[in-house]
Amino acid sequence: MAALAAAVEPASTAPAPTVTNVAPQGAAGLLHPSAADSHRAPGGIDASGTEAPTGDLGAASVVRWPGLAPLIGRLGRPVPLIGGLGGSVPLVAEDVPGWLPFGRVTALGPPHPFWYGEATAVGLKRDAEPDGGPIATLNTPLGTVLESAEAFPDFRAGGIARVGRMFTPMCGIEFGYLGTGRWQGDAAVRDQTDNALDGLGNLFSPFGGFGETPVEDFDYNELVSIHGESRIQSFELSLRQRLIMPIEPLQVSVLYGIRYLDLGERFTYYSQSQVPLPTGATQFADVRTQNDLFGGQLAALLEWHSDPRWWVDLRLAIALLNNRASQTTIHVETGDHPGVNVLRRANERGTVAAEISLGFVYYVRSHLSTRFGYHFLWLDRVALAAENLGTDPGVLRSGPAQLNAKGTIMYHGPFLGVALEW
Repeated sequence: MAALAAAVEPASTAPAPTVTNVAPQGAAGLLHPSAADSHRAPGGIDASGTEAPTGDLGAASVVRWPGLAPLIGRLGRPVPLIGGLGGSVPLVAEDVPGWLPFGRVTALGPPHPFWYGEATAVGLKRDAEPDGGPIATLNTPLGTVLESAEAFPDFRAGGIARVGRMFTPMCGIEFGYLGTGRWQGDAAVRDQTDNALDGLGNLFSPFGGFGETPVEDFDYNELVSIHGESRIQSFELSLRQRLIMPIEPLQVSVLYGIRYLDLGERFTYYSQSQVPLPTGATQFADVRTQNDLFGGQLAALLEWHSDPRWWVDLRLAIALLNNRASQTTIHVETGDHPGVNVLRRANERGTVAAEISLGFVYYVRSHLSTRFGYHFLWLDRVALAAENLGTDPGVLRSGPAQLNAKGTIMYHGPFLGVALEW
């Protein structure tokens, strides 16, 4: 006791401590029953500074020592137990809430087995690189009037779900899911001006270099329209290992396991031209890509106790994946070269995925918390539909099929949800 007093204040000026009996549950409880039942104190300290008899922490005496408040601050800062985690009596500041966040490691809440679940709504923005670029120009190669990115809306609603079980205070298992609705959009442009071939329409396509070397049947269009679709799903299964750390505001868990991602896209192109006269021509290309990514993942969860009710969670993950990428293109043409051609190509390659999730967690009650923050998911070396639209008329008409799996895509956006521990 003398060592503790010397570390805090000189013995001659230290205010006298008071002792408060604390119930294990309810508004006045400072110890969760699960922690209390499994940890017994070797002894307490009474107001006179003498050792009290050994007792059950379910009815522990908590020393309230005002002189410690400047050092402790608000209880989110670490509050060491006298004698360590298995020791006798915790020292607390006066503003401790009447309960502990269940499942979190604090000086007053030792680690223990528990279940946890999370349900979160997220709005994700799709950012692709490259994004497909121009798809139609007017009059000149630089007069872009339609881009392939216009077929993919910016944001799409989705969800994140996690369920986990800590079998021991240090080891557990976790299942995670991320999925969105389908990004889906349309865009079109029309032109009715006279062209050089006695028809109407001066919209040029990537098949003729946007007017640099115009190709009849593909250029001098009066109408160009595009349609885009994209979706993503992710499934992961991980073992969770809490690192052995001192009772500090920061606690760290490492997760290692497997992950599967399903990324599929569709991009359609349609053009209508009055030339060659008199029948004109139409072009329709339907490109579908599929990426099946599977591999191992390593992640870290950092939990920062910033306030009695507030936590900051940072989740970092990186995955090494095998991507079975494929594309299928259906080309339909009318005019001087009518026909239908189907092109398919598949390949496997290694790729990388990275994920960052920064969340702010507020505990409404000991078992219930709300969370909000921002989520990032990044994928490299994937096949994107707009990038697999072949721009060589000869390849579209007779092959061979080509596969471009060099795209990079990122999904990011805010999230809001709830979490439950029991």
